Amino acid sequence: MDSELFKNRSVGSCLNDAFDLFRTNFRTLFRRLWLPAVVLAVLLAATMLAGLQFPADLQSNTMAATTIMTLLYLLDLGGYIWFFSTIISLLNGKSMKVNLPRMSRLVLLVIGLLVLVAIVFIVAFTGNMVSVMNPGKAQSAGVKLFVGMLAFGIVLFVASLPLYFSAMKYAIETEQKLWSVFKKPYVMGLHHWGYIFLTGLLTSIIDTVISLVVCLPLYVILFCYYANSNGMSFGDPSGLSTGFAILAFVTATVCVFVGLFVKPWEVFSFYYAYGSIEEKEKGRKQHKEVTITEE
Repeated sequence: MDSELFKNRSVGSCLNDAFDLFRTNFRTLFRRLWLPAVVLAVLLAATMLAGLQFPADLQSNTMAATTIMTLLYLLDLGGYIWFFSTIISLLNGKSMKVNLPRMSRLVLLVIGLLVLVAIVFIVAFTGNMVSVMNPGKAQSAGVKLFVGMLAFGIVLFVASLPLYFSAMKYAIETEQKLWSVFKKPYVMGLHHWGYIFLTGLLTSIIDTVISLVVCLPLYVILFCYYANSNGMSFGDPSGLSTGFAILAFVTATVCVFVGLFVKPWEVFSFYYAYGSIEEKEKGRKQHKEVTITEE
């Protein structure tokens, strides 16, 4: 996929150029992505139905439910890695043999980081809850808990955004090592935090709006399910037909499949943001060298 990557772009230009790249290469994208998109859509639809406890056997066997859900989540993860590795292969021109292991390692690293953050959060939360249990300190401890959780969330959000740049650099530049996402490229991304934030904010808003439209039939089905479940909790008989699970599965698969084709545009947006940041850093370095030479 031909594109002018290293160019100083505004956030709007990144999104617009990403759409042009998506539009002009849609046939190639569809040809390469339809199979991983179908597999991932089916897996996500199956996960949704299992989460809604279809079939009913999941309700009677907790161990079976846990095993099935764990297996589905692992398959979902593999589907996502396959899908996004295919997009990256189109951008960096490398084969799946190169990109699939690299993207797998990147995803596992991020998951490990999330687990570590979750452990720190749980430990801190538990410690504060112990303080809240003391009646004499309950009010002050509750305020500290709220402020602490808010501060933790803000710090985590600020610290995670530069990873969009360093992870994209790792994905595109195959000579980069895995731990480079936390080294110099991360610091470079931190210097352009606002630029990355605006890119992420705008792509998220657009993706949300499109998803609301594309997945509207699925939301209607989910509303019917929850309304029926609420009625059954009050003793009413189920009003859903035996074919409701099949309808939900097919609808979810189609909606997710269509929705997945927004993701290449999002990746392209950050791809151009990465190229723009690299160009800005190159210009800044050259300007610095010229200034030193003149002095």
